[in-house]
Amino acid sequence: MSLADVYRLRIRGIYATALTKLALDWGFKVVQPTEKIAKRLAIDRDVSPPDATVKDHESKTGIVVVGKCEVVEAFLERLSQYADPFIARARAGVKEVFAGRAVGEAAVEGPGGEVYEVPSRYVLTPGSVGVYTVAKPPIGPHRGVAVPEIVVDGEYLELNTTGRVTYSEHIPPEDRLRLRILAESRLRQYATLGLRFKSSARYADEEALAREAESLYQELLALSKGGAPGEVLRRGSCLAIALFDKWGKERLDDARASVVPTARGHHALRAQGIGRCVDLLDYVGGDVYEKAAEYLAKGEVAIYHVKPWGDVVKMRGESIGVRGGVLVVKRLLKPGGVLDGIGVEIGRGYYALTCIPRGAWYVVHTYYTPDGRPVGTYINLNTEPEWGRRVYYIDLLVDKAVTQQEEKILDLEEFKKYTAFFPRRLKDPLAHAPAGRPQCTENGLVDISGR
Repeated sequence: MSLADVYRLRIRGIYATALTKLALDWGFKVVQPTEKIAKRLAIDRDVSPPDATVKDHESKTGIVVVGKCEVVEAFLERLSQYADPFIARARAGVKEVFAGRAVGEAAVEGPGGEVYEVPSRYVLTPGSVGVYTVAKPPIGPHRGVAVPEIVVDGEYLELNTTGRVTYSEHIPPEDRLRLRILAESRLRQYATLGLRFKSSARYADEEALAREAESLYQELLALSKGGAPGEVLRRGSCLAIALFDKWGKERLDDARASVVPTARGHHALRAQGIGRCVDLLDYVGGDVYEKAAEYLAKGEVAIYHVKPWGDVVKMRGESIGVRGGVLVVKRLLKPGGVLDGIGVEIGRGYYALTCIPRGAWYVVHTYYTPDGRPVGTYINLNTEPEWGRRVYYIDLLVDKAVTQQEEKILDLEEFKKYTAFFPRRLKDPLAHAPAGRPQCTENGLVDISGR
């Protein structure tokens, strides 16, 4: 039996063409494709509900995969072999239902001793035991979020205890009207409890929706009896984040190019949010990526510092220009606080010059007083930066701080803690550190060794 007989994927976002081509090659069945993708890859319009969904990560430099655990893992295994991305797996399932014990007024302890935050709209009695559903699973260094509600998730519907009827944002108005009428008639007893129509509900007939609603209702009744503290009462959907560095995106460019004309750097440029301009570059052809990226990196620039587990730290500044293959960005610093690793308090008028070398695996931030005196340099080790009006790189977690007094390596323990998230190619971040004592200036990078 092939994967296509078992595993159904729904794929959306800026990587859809490449990932759909790969998924089909790997033996998955792609369902609910967009009209463009279906035509482009000659896929039959199968509207079956998916076993897992692949969609853009908020940073646009990767994807989120969520669904049945065996399907998520099968897809990630093949993706790892092809594009070798960073992969962060959540430590609990989405909408996992468990029996938990309140540990304070805004937290609950769940399976394995994992502590979840509980939104402030709920009032907990410390020590009390209840049934909770994971609203946001824990990933990386972050706690998850759980609510003292019961949610049971099916293929078309979600039954819950919120007392509201809601709809997926992907259900168009004409289908939403039909489903609303159904919720107010045949499904009324479930709607008064709490009902959410998932995006696949638009393709289901009335009988299928009614059968699933009754099945979920019976399951919800059983879950309401609770269990021992820490017991998983219902498994949730597995969730993972896969992030692509420049090399990984180039691999996806190759996959896309086997289907339609694709300019080098297609996916890196799509992440810049320039829409149909990328389609034009694909059509024209030629190697224009580096020139296009440099052109985009003018004026105001946003630096997307992406953590291996998907957090995005955005830094905004003004591009000074390209100096010897280095993009220089000036950033004004907010007064207050202390410069990380440097130990200097940030005063009014302090600023940073950030040097982003093309082809290197680091970014250099040098901090200055209002009169232009450097007070220290922070070297961030990361994947090869992608230039543009959005500068992208994925943090390798290990950094270096350089002052006149000392030079030190930072965050080695954090790297060791999350090394399992890293691609096979990037298990030794310090191998990518620059030599000497680099400093970022308006004229680019200089080495201040020996001063």
